[in-house]
Amino acid sequence: MAKKHDDARAYILELFKIVSTDSILVVTSERKVIRLYCPLKVICKVDVPPLVESGEYVVEAVKMTLNLEDVFIIDGKAYFIWYFTIVQ
Repeated sequence: MAKKHDDARAYILELFKIVSTDSILVVTSERKVIRLYCPLKVICKVDVPPLVESGEYVVEAVKMTLNLEDVFIIDGKAYFIWYFTIVQ
């Protein structure tokens, strides 16, 4: 397990040489890639206590877990990005 986490840490360190925690790359409905910078607004798709479904929240940063899953940082806590829709 330690090797897996070491590999994940190395990957994340390498990845963050080209991306950062203050933005996210998204594909628009027109199939264009754009960068959105934090803070950005999102709407919660499900209840994730203490966040509520349909609530609007501000993403402070974008990070990655050691399982290589993207998370949004909201009020200092990490939430998986798939719980949210980005508001532009």
